[in-house]
Order: sequence, then structure tokens, then C-alpha cells
Amino acid sequence: MTAPVSMLALVVFAMPFVCCTKEARSYTTRVTLKSTEVVSWDDSGKPRIVEVTVEYPDCPGDQLETLQGNAAFSKCALAYKAGETIPATVEWAPTDYDHYDSEITKLGDCPRPRDPHDPRSYEVVQVCSDVMVNGLKAGFHCDRKPTKELLEKCPWFARN
Repeated sequence: MTAPVSMLALVVFAMPFVCCTKEARSYTTRVTLKSTEVVSWDDSGKPRIVEVTVEYPDCPGDQLETLQGNAAFSKCALAYKAGETIPATVEWAPTDYDHYDSEITKLGDCPRPRDPHDPRSYEVVQVCSDVMVNGLKAGFHCDRKPTKELLEKCPWFARN
């Protein structure tokens, strides 16, 4: 008699989590290539891993992302030069850590397989503003949490 009650309790408990889970999404945006650096070469002298840093010119604040990919991505990414603004595909999806994360899965013409457990790829999200004292600029303050304005223009930075 307790098994049906326990099963019903489990269904009732899990229902809000199942119903409220957001689905993965794909976004197309633009990024500006800040730098590329070969991190590792294969035995034949071809780049195996390239580290790429990009910023999001259409997003408020300074949103930088550093990423790496496999050998095919590395070879392709080296065709782009620092300062170029190119299209990018960003995949936003749930992680194993009960939050959401985004990854660039295509940079220009370069596909990049998604790996949510890749510690080599990361982003720095910040919106900075001047601190004014008595009408003079006395410094600045940076907020590292995504603002409402940022999430409206660039929703892939949401983490929940």
C-alpha cells in the first residue's frame, strides 16, 4: 500500500521541476575576435588546440569568452584575424549542475562540438559604470551578474 502512495508523492514532488524546466535554445549573434593562440601542436606540426578569445559587440558591457576546440576547429579558427567581427552560434542548455550554461558551437564557418564539462572554455560577464563623487569621476564599479538589459539583448548569459 505504501508503494503507490510513494510513487504519487514522487510524481507530485517532481512535477514542478519537469514543468518549469527551460528547453535548450540556439542563438545566432556576432562576436569580435580579440585573439587566437596555438596552445598545442600535433606530431606533424599542425595546430591541435587553439585558444580563441571573443567579445560580444551587440551585448551591453564587456562580455569576453575564451574557448578552445578540437583540431578541426583549431585549423579553421586560425583563418580569422584579431579584430574581425564574425557570426557565431551560441547554444544555451541545462548542465549537470542544476543551472544553464552557454557555449559557442560555431564560430564563423568553424563548427565546435559542445562539451559542457570543458574547463578550458569560460566567459567573463560584466557591466561596468563610472562612480561619480561630487560630480567628478572617482573610479568605476563592475557588476558581474547579468543585468536585465544584458539578458534582454543576450539571453544566453542567463544561468537559471
